[in-house]
Amino acid sequence: MSPAIPKVLVVEDDPSIIDILRDNLSRMGCIITYAITAEKGIEAMQHSRFHAVLAGLCVRINGGRSIARWAKTNSPQTRCYIITGWKGELEKNLLDRDGIAGIIRKPISFRELHAMLSECEGIKIDTLYDSSN
Repeated sequence: MSPAIPKVLVVEDDPSIIDILRDNLSRMGCIITYAITAEKGIEAMQHSRFHAVLAGLCVRINGGRSIARWAKTNSPQTRCYIITGWKGELEKNLLDRDGIAGIIRKPISFRELHAMLSECEGIKIDTLYDSSN
């Protein structure tokens, strides 16, 4: 099977973060779906397969960890990343238990997004632009 264009679900309720992610993910050639609540994100995952989910830690109603837990059980091939501006450390055992592949710290970095998406299996890496930009 040939590699696919990266499909990314963004679950975030902050318009400025959505804009940053849209700009960066578009530069990488991703197909992007958006949801503004954890519940809408899970609903999107019930209807489509995603290579990666980028979810705000404190996204409305249940938060990004609930999306990662759902994906771990129902879509284990999907890598889930949490977006946060919190400067403290999240406990590794909690991340592992919830199925969180990594943390994306604000301000969001193109290089960081590129590196994380490159970890996803089954995507067409050569569609991603050079991360040195």
